[in-house]
Amino acid sequence: MFRGALARAGVFAFVVLGLLPFLRPSSGGEARSISVAQAFPTAAVVSVEIRPERVRDVARAAVVLGEQATPAPTAQAEPTATPEPTPVPSAPPPARPAVTLPPLPDPPTAGIVIASWYGPGFYGNRTACGQTYTPEIVGVAHRTLPCGTLVVLEYRGHTMTVPVIDRGPYIAGRTLDLSHATHVAMGCPDLCTLSMRIGP
Repeated sequence: MFRGALARAGVFAFVVLGLLPFLRPSSGGEARSISVAQAFPTAAVVSVEIRPERVRDVARAAVVLGEQATPAPTAQAEPTATPEPTPVPSAPPPARPAVTLPPLPDPPTAGIVIASWYGPGFYGNRTACGQTYTPEIVGVAHRTLPCGTLVVLEYRGHTMTVPVIDRGPYIAGRTLDLSHATHVAMGCPDLCTLSMRIGP
């Protein structure tokens, strides 16, 4: 019995504490009280405060949620055309002088000379003497000897007589460019020092 009375008192205290915030008197003249005493004679009077800001917020939300509001067009300033400056013609840059290499001295036509060889990058090209350069062609390139001149070459016991078929080399200090076939037959490395003379 004591427990039942205690439980009822606890429930009553819980209800009163829950209703206390609503039972405080409102502080503004704008608040309206709603009486429910006619429907429930034993019920307490509860006042509900309606704030105008909330009503406006609800109305604004209804407009946004109910229909898609079209955004008001914003006025944009039209760009003003600015005249572009006309380019001033400039003088052409001064012509650069052509770079000329100092002339190479005439190579020797006999004696101990330095020879190099030329190959894959030149295959299929026309030689200065009018032949098509191939890996099998035998001959040398010399800057001044006439085409077809026979030259006798000696290198470490190997002797060959070959014609002049092309012009070159154009590197200071070198006298002959051997064709690939001549280079292999003589056993010369990339650069070799050999003896040359004009032959019969």
